[in-house]
Amino acid sequence: MSAIPSRSPLRLLACALVLATVSGRATSVGDSYEKVIAEKGKPKSQMQAGAMRVLTYADSSIKLRDDVVVSVKAIAPPPQEAAPASNAAGQAPAPAVTIDSLKRRLKDALTRVNTIVNQPVDTVPLTPALRAWVWPDGWFHPGAGTPDFNTVDIRKTQETKQYEDIAFITSNLNPGVAFRGADVEFNSMTKMFYIDRSLPKKRLTEEEMVEINRLYRVIGSCERQLQLMGAQ
Repeated sequence: MSAIPSRSPLRLLACALVLATVSGRATSVGDSYEKVIAEKGKPKSQMQAGAMRVLTYADSSIKLRDDVVVSVKAIAPPPQEAAPASNAAGQAPAPAVTIDSLKRRLKDALTRVNTIVNQPVDTVPLTPALRAWVWPDGWFHPGAGTPDFNTVDIRKTQETKQYEDIAFITSNLNPGVAFRGADVEFNSMTKMFYIDRSLPKKRLTEEEMVEINRLYRVIGSCERQLQLMGAQ
């Protein structure tokens, strides 16, 4: 696959965006696994490897070692635009479009895509009794193509068949754990956003792929406008 073009700041922004702010929720470092579940309920997903466990909620990702919280990271919600004030005629004025506002909107869209694409996949302990297919050379080849953000439909490029026919799958990069084949996917049109390529990528739902398509249109629109304004 071709490398990401250097003609725009997209590559730098996409690779650099990793959410790592400490959540303001009640859960904090030192809390027990039982306390986290009691306060926040069942997580959306969880991943466990040895003594480490990662719980994923809508607003945070919580890492535990030996069932004790060692870090809490916030997950940013989808960006929301404030409603503009009405003018004397009762109509909302068109917001001013500036280079800075376009860059902020572009960054927000990239952050949201990163969050959706890089959701953790649940793991199962790899035991002698568990038969798992082993990917010997890691999960992904180097490089990634750049999607046409204005037209691509990532639902058409989602690949799951090579995984879902296998009950459990792992790779040489993941000793001691396996993943359910039905839980993972590959998509050439989201690969440029893969942050940690030592792990498989979660199989996205229809709703998640539709949301990424929408965000891609935002990215494409912002890039076009920035080019017209001489910012790229």
